[in-house]
Amino acid sequence: MAEINQESVEKESGYSGFERILFFATPILFTIILLAVLLTMFNTNWRNHMIALAENIPIVNQWISSDKDTAEGEEPGKEKKENKNVQKEQEEQIAELKALLASKDADLRNLADSRKTLEEQVANLNKEIKDLRAEQHEEQLTEEQYAQQVKDLANLYAKMTPSKSAPILENLAIEELVLVLDAMKQEDRAKILEKMNPKVAADASIQLKDVKPADNLEIRALQARLKKNEASQESHNGLDQTQLSQTFANMTPKSAASILLETAKISAEKTLNVLNTVDDATRSRLLNAMTEEDKEATAKLVSKLFPSK
Repeated sequence: MAEINQESVEKESGYSGFERILFFATPILFTIILLAVLLTMFNTNWRNHMIALAENIPIVNQWISSDKDTAEGEEPGKEKKENKNVQKEQEEQIAELKALLASKDADLRNLADSRKTLEEQVANLNKEIKDLRAEQHEEQLTEEQYAQQVKDLANLYAKMTPSKSAPILENLAIEELVLVLDAMKQEDRAKILEKMNPKVAADASIQLKDVKPADNLEIRALQARLKKNEASQESHNGLDQTQLSQTFANMTPKSAASILLETAKISAEKTLNVLNTVDDATRSRLLNAMTEEDKEATAKLVSKLFPSK
């Protein structure tokens, strides 16, 4: 009985040792395998290291190569699909950029056309301004020249003796007389008015009192001359033909020529009237003196003396 119990005890003690080993080994192995799997899944370096070790193990390396090829086969397909999507997006972006570029080119062409039109308008305006300035300058010169001629004529009459200049001035239209007298100095004007016909002097004095600016005087003088030309009437407010002829005959040819040339600048008709009233000898002396002073003006006056065909 004692022997049987001893054997059963030995058997129980032998099984219990193996079981004990399994009891302790199983959790340890499970833990090691679990850690290895987790490290392989989540740790790239560990996974690469394990794959490198597995590739050195026969048979196992074939499984790894097959899985790797499958993964590589799937990866290019996925990458190819992604590349197609990226390429499609790039093509759409390129198309949008091309459309935007075409729109900007059209805007630039429109701006260039607008700029060209504006430049042409500016050039035309500058040309018009330049022409207007030139015309204004010419008009100013003409006005200044006319004023200077009137002043020169007034100085010429002022240098003459009042008894000789007064009868000549009386033969002018009243507006022309006022224009010449207004250009004289006060002393010279007074001396000439003393020698003039009282009525003419009175009319001239009244108009001198109400004298307008120089431009208005010139316009009035020209209007008076035009009215006389249109009516074809000559004014004889002062000297008659005989007195006028004797006045110029008694003057020196040089002085008379200067007066006639200056008078011709204002009224060629007055100068021709004087030349027609004097005798042939006096006319010859006057024309000689006038030719010496201004050949061109004298030639124009002489051409009007010839009878028309």
